[in-house]
Amino acid sequence: MEDNRKSFKFQLNIGFIVFIILFVYLTITIVANLMKDRISVCRVEEGQIVNSASFTGVCIRDEEVINASGNGYINFYVGEGDKVASAGNIYLLSSNPPQNNSTQDSENRTFSASAYSDIRDQITVFSKNYTDSQFSQVYSLSYNLQSLSTEMVSNAKIQDYQANTSGGQVIQTSGSGIVSYSYDGYENLSVETVTKEVLTDSTYEQHQVNPYTYIESGQPAYKLVHNHQWEIVIPLTSEQAAQLTDVSSVNLTFKKDNIETVSDFYIFQGSDGTYGVLTLNDYMVRYISERYIDIEIIFEEAHGLKIPTSALLTKDFYQIPIEYLIQDNRSYEEGFYCERTNENGETVADFRTTGIYYKDENYFYVSMDDFSLGDYIGKVNTGNEDERFRIGATGQLPGVYNVNKGYTQFEIVQILHKNSDYCIVTENLNYSVALYDNIVLNSETVSENQIVY
Repeated sequence: MEDNRKSFKFQLNIGFIVFIILFVYLTITIVANLMKDRISVCRVEEGQIVNSASFTGVCIRDEEVINASGNGYINFYVGEGDKVASAGNIYLLSSNPPQNNSTQDSENRTFSASAYSDIRDQITVFSKNYTDSQFSQVYSLSYNLQSLSTEMVSNAKIQDYQANTSGGQVIQTSGSGIVSYSYDGYENLSVETVTKEVLTDSTYEQHQVNPYTYIESGQPAYKLVHNHQWEIVIPLTSEQAAQLTDVSSVNLTFKKDNIETVSDFYIFQGSDGTYGVLTLNDYMVRYISERYIDIEIIFEEAHGLKIPTSALLTKDFYQIPIEYLIQDNRSYEEGFYCERTNENGETVADFRTTGIYYKDENYFYVSMDDFSLGDYIGKVNTGNEDERFRIGATGQLPGVYNVNKGYTQFEIVQILHKNSDYCIVTENLNYSVALYDNIVLNSETVSENQIVY
């Protein structure tokens, strides 16, 4: 019987084999890339770190409450925050209350040309000096105009009183100073008497002496602040006190108006805690009616390049004393003469200008790739062992991994300020990162000279 089965011969297809190999290779590569840890990269940007804290402080001034010398309806010659000379007119006491017609007349009174000139001068100065970056100047203008208008109206009222009454009694000051018409019982407060109870007084009450009201003899009529120097006392925690131990001045911001200034500073140990004392000569008049004031103090502020703290690492360098730096007579380059023993046992020297990463007060930090342990640094062929330094001592420098070239390169950083998340480092430092460089976000995930992409 004839065998009808056909025999098939297997033939290899080279194209198919190449396809299979490429497919397996690509599959393995893709799986390996998916399974290995991803290297995160970030870009270096400019930034700043501000270490600050907010406080409510109590204001201390050289102030004195002056009581009324008689009974009557009071009206003021001097506006809030204005300066008065010794024996100057401060207020008028009248036995008769203000009449409606006199009040109406004073409101319709045409003020003097000098009064309008003062207002015009204030606005002119403001318009010349105003900038959007100092918007708080608007509040200063408002305060000054309000003070001027109060004084103008008050003077008009006094004229009406004197025209419609027997004239009243004009009271003069016993001394010079800045006038305020608010009082609170803390006028004799000093740094030594400040306590936590004073700073958190829930029963605090401020009183205001209003014009055109009846006042009796012995009641507070006004307050006189004798000079522009004033103090703000703030409570400090032990940590804040430690940060400010050696500080003699601080940058502060008045939060009410966002005004920034600099104040002298010292720490005072009170009977029930530690306090910071800020001494100022400016803005007293602006806050003359404030007993408690909200401020912000900047402990430390740094500007530079902002990088994540997770990108930081340290690297070892050889240390060479700074007195061994030499200038070459021919090239005028600065570097080190390095003496070493070659394979034939001969002492040879070469001049090296590369590998110098950093300099502090005592040492140059040089790369271990450019210098070797046991090499001597010194002058050529002096034969004086005392003029040579043997490389061996090491020191560490902080840095990051730069990946601009596709692989990790160590670059040093000089840290100006650091917190748990970011640090600010110096710009334009040799062998350091620059603005918009790409760095490894987490330095622990890579090693030096590792290919990233």
